[in-house]
Amino acid sequence: MAVLQSNREIKLKIQELNSFITCELCRGYLIKPTTITECLHTFCRSCIVKYLQDNDDNQCPICAILIHETNPFEMLRSDQTLEDVICKLVPCLQENEQKRENEFYEQHRPEDEKKINEGEIEKTTAVPDSTTDEPAYKKVKLSADYNGRENFHRDDPQIGVCLECLSDKSVQEHAVRELVRKYIRCSSRLTIAQVKKFLKVKLNLKTAEQVEIMCNGEIMGKDHTLEFVYMTRWRIKEGSVLTLQYRPRMDFY
Repeated sequence: MAVLQSNREIKLKIQELNSFITCELCRGYLIKPTTITECLHTFCRSCIVKYLQDNDDNQCPICAILIHETNPFEMLRSDQTLEDVICKLVPCLQENEQKRENEFYEQHRPEDEKKINEGEIEKTTAVPDSTTDEPAYKKVKLSADYNGRENFHRDDPQIGVCLECLSDKSVQEHAVRELVRKYIRCSSRLTIAQVKKFLKVKLNLKTAEQVEIMCNGEIMGKDHTLEFVYMTRWRIKEGSVLTLQYRPRMDFY
């Protein structure tokens, strides 16, 4: 009888795993993998969102199962574990994708922003960060002609957010007040957990977990990014500000 070798090292070629880590819509490696909860088929987030926006049948592109009768975006979930695995299997994939994304937003910036960046600011050379050994973002210094205003357009794509307070008379002992300024503009990569930390500071809360964030009546997970919430939960896309509601956390016993 042959002896089982459980600790034997097995080497696989990346081609043997391609069928598990590629998108059936674009045929490329999965970027921000997003899974349909009804059938567990996974696609690039941008691919499946565009597919569902362009088609009215609300069906999975692979198995044709009905995802949702009215709002299929409610049945999409990001797969962070799979994304981490792909990033380890395919070196530089995440960095190259980030570079292409930045180039896309650079090409599609409004003309007035391009003029400002080209003529009215001084750019400094990026230098390595001594604490992280990673290259720092480009630093900019505005000229006097720009009235000394700071540059709020960072490298990340920006998103407008409205934070509305939901008052509930049944939980007055844990009530939270409304923000003085409820409109913010921030990076689309901001997570719900970071929004909670923002509210903690602005509302003088003891912990960020005292509040929960909602969109269209659904409680958002702490790892969801604002971009993901906007693409999959927010129903009004044309020129709208993403509206999120916050309220005291409600525990059910």
